[in-house]
Amino acid sequence: MSVDTEYSALLRHSHYRSAFEQLLTSLSMRFINLPSDSIDQGILEALGKVGTYTEVDRCFVYQYADDTEKVAQLTYEWCGKGVKSLREYVQRVDVEPLAWVVEQMHEGRVLHITDINQLPEEAGALRTLYEKLGIRAACYLPLFFRSGRTGMLGFSCVKRTKIWSDDSIALLRVMGELVVNAIDRKQSLKELEATKERYRSVVDDLTDYIVRWKPDGTMTYVNAPLCRYWNLSSDELLQINVFDVIHPEDVWQKKTLIESLTPENPFGTDIHRVNMLDGTSVWHEWSDRALFDAEGNVVELQSVGRDITADMQAREELEYRQKLENLILHLATRFINIPSADLPEQIVDALRQVGEFVGGDRSYIYRVDLDSNESSLAFQWLAPAAPDSPPGLRRMSTSGDDWGIPVLAAGHPISMSSLDELPPGSEELRANIESIGIQSFIIVPAFSEGKLFAFMGISSRERGRKWSEETAGILRLLGEVFVNALKRQEAEEALATSQQRLSLTIDAVADGFYDWNLESGKVFVSDNWLAVRHLEPGEQIWSVAGWQESIHPDDRAVVTEQLEEHLAGRSDVFECEYRVEMEDGSWRWNLDRGRVIERDAEGKPVRMVGVDRDITDEVLSRQRLADADARLAHLARVATMGEIVAGIAHEVNQPLHAAATFANATTLSLESRDQGFADRAATMVQKISAQINRAADIIRRLREFTRPQAVRMAQFDLNGLLRESAEMVGFEARRRCIRVEFNLDEFLPRVIGDRVQIQQVIVNLLRNAFDAFDAERLSKDRSPRVSLRTSQTCGGVQLDVSDNGSGIAEGVEIESCFDAFVTSKVDGMGMGLALSRTIVSRHHGKIWGESNSEGGMTFSVLLPVDRGDNRD
Repeated sequence: MSVDTEYSALLRHSHYRSAFEQLLTSLSMRFINLPSDSIDQGILEALGKVGTYTEVDRCFVYQYADDTEKVAQLTYEWCGKGVKSLREYVQRVDVEPLAWVVEQMHEGRVLHITDINQLPEEAGALRTLYEKLGIRAACYLPLFFRSGRTGMLGFSCVKRTKIWSDDSIALLRVMGELVVNAIDRKQSLKELEATKERYRSVVDDLTDYIVRWKPDGTMTYVNAPLCRYWNLSSDELLQINVFDVIHPEDVWQKKTLIESLTPENPFGTDIHRVNMLDGTSVWHEWSDRALFDAEGNVVELQSVGRDITADMQAREELEYRQKLENLILHLATRFINIPSADLPEQIVDALRQVGEFVGGDRSYIYRVDLDSNESSLAFQWLAPAAPDSPPGLRRMSTSGDDWGIPVLAAGHPISMSSLDELPPGSEELRANIESIGIQSFIIVPAFSEGKLFAFMGISSRERGRKWSEETAGILRLLGEVFVNALKRQEAEEALATSQQRLSLTIDAVADGFYDWNLESGKVFVSDNWLAVRHLEPGEQIWSVAGWQESIHPDDRAVVTEQLEEHLAGRSDVFECEYRVEMEDGSWRWNLDRGRVIERDAEGKPVRMVGVDRDITDEVLSRQRLADADARLAHLARVATMGEIVAGIAHEVNQPLHAAATFANATTLSLESRDQGFADRAATMVQKISAQINRAADIIRRLREFTRPQAVRMAQFDLNGLLRESAEMVGFEARRRCIRVEFNLDEFLPRVIGDRVQIQQVIVNLLRNAFDAFDAERLSKDRSPRVSLRTSQTCGGVQLDVSDNGSGIAEGVEIESCFDAFVTSKVDGMGMGLALSRTIVSRHHGKIWGESNSEGGMTFSVLLPVDRGDNRD
């Protein structure tokens, strides 16, 4: 070769390489910032340009279909003009026969096949494939992706053989890197979009509200739940400033919180009010996270919040109830043994507490003198800036009053939200009330010895104020306390010594009163306390040991346990029913109510007071009522059995008839004396025994169902009882062609109750369900069906008895079905459901009924379970 020829070849190679490099550079620039949905098209175009430039017939990319690397999938292919695509034949290739190629690719080698006839023997499968596809030369470059998977960039010729130079292969490697980067970028963008979609889905599916906002209150993002909460679109909501919706009084709190956040402590939580678009105010709780720039300045906040208005209202209601209970307890005990000289001051202070608690402007007590027809102001409390009562309200004549005093004397409160409610003839009273700005008031009576003694009231300058029953209740209690205190003051003034005054005050209480000094162990008791125990008055100092010895031995442990609970401060009030021994050795029931009223600096109880009341007659009445309920339940069971006795006779006759048949067969077998007669006879005897036992079981269950007996609370299997009860009335279902279905939870815990009484409830519900199918109902296409279902709930075990019968008549309330003597049956007594509710209630359970959407009724029973039963 001449120098000129060699130089020309070198120059052409240089131009080829330079042009190839420029092509790859342009392709690389094109892939930069190429949208993810254009990457596939970009790869195909790049394969086409490289294939055209390198004068090959096909350019393609294979990737493994999964992690097993057993199947390679053709993901991209470019074919030259007039060259047929191979997707139809090699879209998915089993690479196990091509182990030689796979090994080369895994080791990172470039597979350069200039002529298929030069392939080694171990590449026989590849040669066969090439011959089938008409490939004469090929070049494969391994591809390694970010995900860890591998693939292959390939070039093939079908029209001729081809030799790729080292420089060309090096440039093809660059092309392979471009393909890998493009595919990796596509996968990354796909994963990023999926992550964003999952984030959006999670954020939008949350019930909490999410918002991103700047320190000046400008919102930059809000999630879907917050838009739904405000009933605004995202664009509309982003126009609102955060600080514009926070209650003006709470804005400083939010800003102070934001100012306190630091890069070291970027989190904060606060509770504030939010002004809604309709003018209402609600409570929100928000958790904020601040984002900072390099200088430590807050640049954005991301907050998660929720509406806690219901929680705040519940908390306020709970706090109100607790304050109310504390106030009542405090008022009920603060006047015990108070010195007479301190009584007026304490009464006024108590009036202040009540007035401030209910939000009144004045609270007062009027003494009523029915003999002189006058009411006089005895005590009053005035809110700051409230004017004093005028003379016309300090002493008022009740002569000719035909509405105020008569209503109070009848025991009713008087509540007015406006002075317009005053009756005619009250012009003078209205003028006096208006003179001090009063617009609404409530007054309640207080009685002494059955007569109107005083009345208490609270007034307000708020027009239209509604006074609650709780306010009336507080005033009643306070009135009684004041009456007792005032009456005690009168008694103290009439007696010579404090001991006599104390005795008269204590004796004024109808029940027995005791005052226990825990430090000395002595118990001061009133004469009424002694009278409760049939003891003579005078022995008013007892010991704790003497009191404990008077308690019935069976009750002593319970009383001691509850008393220790109260003394330890774990209960607000000590209340217990127990039997005490009388002087004559008899036992009577006693109700003991008391509380610790004084503790030392360490919290140990020092003094406890209480009252005892003889409740023997009440206990006996409860027992007689329980006995009456038991007798009524027994009569109902007997009545039920009377109605189903014919069917039961049939049930008993079946096993007896079968036993007789087996007995005849046994006789014939014994008389025949043929081969095997003894075995047949023994088998027949076993069958006779089984049938007789079956009849005996039916009779035993009937006797248990109808036998009068005391209530016996014990654990039992509800499913077993349900099957037994269904069998008891099964003849009736068969007679009426009613299908009884069972859907029982076989893992039910055992329930606690009287097995016979619960069976009575089940039988009654089953018979009611059967009675729901009259002749007209049976003629319809849908067959009669009764379904029995048991399940576990958080409250215990639930039994459901459902039917697809005629259901309850239109316009009839389901609850009325549980009333006594209410029935829809012509011959019914209307006692079944009423008695069932009584039985279930005595078991601390619940029974109710519901109409089914497709017709019929479902009656449900909820029963308590044995919490110690942990059966799988």
